[in-house]
Amino acid sequence: MEGRLLFLLIFRRLVNRISKVNNTFIFVSTILVIAVSTFVMRKIEPDTFPSLFDSLWWVMTTMTTVGYGDFYPTSVGGRIFAMALYIIGIGILGVVIGKIVDSFGTFKRLKGEGKLRYKGKNHIVIVGWSKKAEYAVKGILSTKDSDVVIIDELDKEPFEHDRVHFVAGDAATENTIDMANIKEAKSVIIFADDKIDNPLLVDGKSMLLAASIEQYAPNVKTIIEVIKEEHLRGFTHVKVDEFILSNELVSSRAVASL
Repeated sequence: MEGRLLFLLIFRRLVNRISKVNNTFIFVSTILVIAVSTFVMRKIEPDTFPSLFDSLWWVMTTMTTVGYGDFYPTSVGGRIFAMALYIIGIGILGVVIGKIVDSFGTFKRLKGEGKLRYKGKNHIVIVGWSKKAEYAVKGILSTKDSDVVIIDELDKEPFEHDRVHFVAGDAATENTIDMANIKEAKSVIIFADDKIDNPLLVDGKSMLLAASIEQYAPNVKTIIEVIKEEHLRGFTHVKVDEFILSNELVSSRAVASL
């Protein structure tokens, strides 16, 4: 009983130390352990393992603790090496599998938090999340093949879909714009911020966002929702391809429903 507890303690400490090592080193070490073990067992027991593939098969089933029993060492040297492989190989492979599983979880978490850069092209960027933005996303997904990238200062992605990517941050900053890969985008739609009550401040924020995007990606098509028509003259020095008044959005939605 004490011997078993001692083995488990040593095994646990070994795994903990391996898990703290650089990922590249662990993956390379795992491949080397598998390759070396394959050649060593073939060398020690050529009759038990007629080919390198048979030896590799035994190494993999041993390290993954499957243990089919179709191949197993019979000599003293082979069994001693097998015991060493139990301790070292199983620990290393267990850490590798754990890190692969963790990487999927980390990717999903970072994607949901909007911390991953979008690397696609010809996508449509929507700045500012609201009910209107949600209608726009659904319309794009149902009528176009383009992916959608949403930019907003939210804690988690507001719309889950395979073709929708979320970037968390201020769209006026270069880092956020770069994460959305706006330079490779087809167009950018800036929706008015519904969280601001003052129409002048709302359109002023939209103008600031448009200016930032124009400076970073001057060739991308920009569409802006404007609250009041009299504010359009403020956009004279900002390159905007199309303006949409908020009342026009309501009217167009009504016509579409008819």
